[in-house]
Amino acid sequence: MGRLKCKNCGVVFEYNYRPLDSLVHVGPYKRVKCPSCGKSGWFNVYSSVKDPVTYPPQEKKPEQTEQPLSQEEQEKRRIEESKYEKA
Repeated sequence: MGRLKCKNCGVVFEYNYRPLDSLVHVGPYKRVKCPSCGKSGWFNVYSSVKDPVTYPPQEKKPEQTEQPLSQEEQEKRRIEESKYEKA
């Protein structure tokens, strides 16, 4: 598995070499499609880029700064959740 960097969009992605994946090649250069922008380009599949992988983008988890609920809010939440419970 090697890392390739797209010349069009600059995204670094991991490439798994499969012999029948791309039969068009010139020496170590293969025609590979970038998963981010969808454009094809000539990549040297035998050399790896040292940059960190940027594709697929990492989803950031929202920080939950949940404050303690008052008794009244807790009761409202309990009633709201009980509406959807099956008996």
